[in-house]
Amino acid sequence: MATFPPLDYLDLNYRSDLGIVTARWTRPVSSPELRAGYQSILHYAANCSDCRYWLIDSRRRLEVDARDVHWLTDVFYPTLRRHMHDVVFLAFLAAPYQLYPIQDAPVPPLPRNQGDNCSLCQFTDEGAAVHWLLAQGARPAVQEVA
Repeated sequence: MATFPPLDYLDLNYRSDLGIVTARWTRPVSSPELRAGYQSILHYAANCSDCRYWLIDSRRRLEVDARDVHWLTDVFYPTLRRHMHDVVFLAFLAAPYQLYPIQDAPVPPLPRNQGDNCSLCQFTDEGAAVHWLLAQGARPAVQEVA
């Protein structure tokens, strides 16, 4: 897989205590930036012991473009199983105003599965998003006692 440089509009962090990759968009992004960002998340997660549990904080992204939704649905999500070797679970953290339908491109209600590639759910509360990911199988690292 290609190496991706750090992006100034996306903070990536691996929560080894929870087994979750956290991706936080730090500002609104263009379509090319969004696509590069998702490729960076995939590369980062693949290098964190193939972490299949992602918390994506989209609250700072102001608008959702219908073309980007279609790219995610038709191009990006179908590649996840091949790259991550199993189903990927994505918890999207959104501001309440972002949950309204996109004009001219209705977004199917969440939670939903994208075939056998990934499972997605939206939240406005980070604690609820983390709880959902943990319920899907993400688990804190087990500490061995000597």
